[in-house]
Amino acid sequence: MALEFRKDGDQLVWVRNPFTRAITYFTHVHLKRSGFIRRAQEAALQASAPESPTRAEEARRHELEQARSLCVFCPGNEHLTMSEVMRVHPGEVFHGAASDGWLIRAFHNIVPRLPECCTGGRNESYVVVEDPRHFADDARGHEDVMYTAMLPREQFRALLTAAVEVARRAYRNPAVAAVLIRKNQGRESGASQPHVHCQVIGSDVPFGVVDVEAATTAAEPAIWNEIIQFAEREGFLLECRDGWVSYFCPFGTFPRSYEVVCPGFRGCLTDLPIAQLHVFADLLHNALQILGPLALDYEIHDGPGVPLHVHVNARHYPYSNIGGTLNLPSTLLGVEAAREQFRPPPRR
Repeated sequence: MALEFRKDGDQLVWVRNPFTRAITYFTHVHLKRSGFIRRAQEAALQASAPESPTRAEEARRHELEQARSLCVFCPGNEHLTMSEVMRVHPGEVFHGAASDGWLIRAFHNIVPRLPECCTGGRNESYVVVEDPRHFADDARGHEDVMYTAMLPREQFRALLTAAVEVARRAYRNPAVAAVLIRKNQGRESGASQPHVHCQVIGSDVPFGVVDVEAATTAAEPAIWNEIIQFAEREGFLLECRDGWVSYFCPFGTFPRSYEVVCPGFRGCLTDLPIAQLHVFADLLHNALQILGPLALDYEIHDGPGVPLHVHVNARHYPYSNIGGTLNLPSTLLGVEAAREQFRPPPRR
């Protein structure tokens, strides 16, 4: 079965997901305008006496400090989390940085994603906090939180390396058959905490979605190369480096999706050489920079039946799902323009 799609002249009309069989249609949904009023607009419409700049600044700082004091992921609140399993110090990542405090911290999830009885009576769900900062440096309110694309490249490499080390820990449990590394960013993605973090989840059985991908790959061994060739022909290719490929995926779980794939590696992420892990981290980091602060999730899939890959889904574009079909704008934001729009500031 070849990758199925339809074109009208040079315009891509639809493409079918080779794994789920769902169809994505390219339509003019980008011409629609939201009828919902954002909170900032609502606040601007409220009649109130303007505050003095000094008082407004004091109120802002108090509000942000109050939020930090209540966040269990912020420095100083370590005692509020479950038991810590590892931490990375700033000096381990940035040359000349102070060695006190932590840059990345991992601990057991207070609510296991899988009940402990499924993993030998042990909690194999972990949280990895990506940065000690809760808010962006120039935060003006609760919505201006840190997001993963703001992390320097070195830190994101260290983050993914730490997550892999936590995955190795989970695999040392004989009851664990598969481990998933995933991230939710933003309330719309289902994240329960605004502080930047990701999760490492051990399971007693292979994850179902990976099983589906493995079954399709077994039936169609060339499907991943076919997807990559399709992405290149349609101008969706982002990067190719050292055997890795990243591209915009028009048939992701959500309409705005990206994938990073290593077609030649079909094994466990924990077995990936460190140099290759860094390339993977770099391409994933670049994909996250395209989406910037938008609500998103990513999920890393691995195993002997599939090439190592990650799905990145923006939750900001939940266009109508009708009968299992999705809709995408017929004109997409260019990759370079998106990167410039969400270029992260340097770390201070």
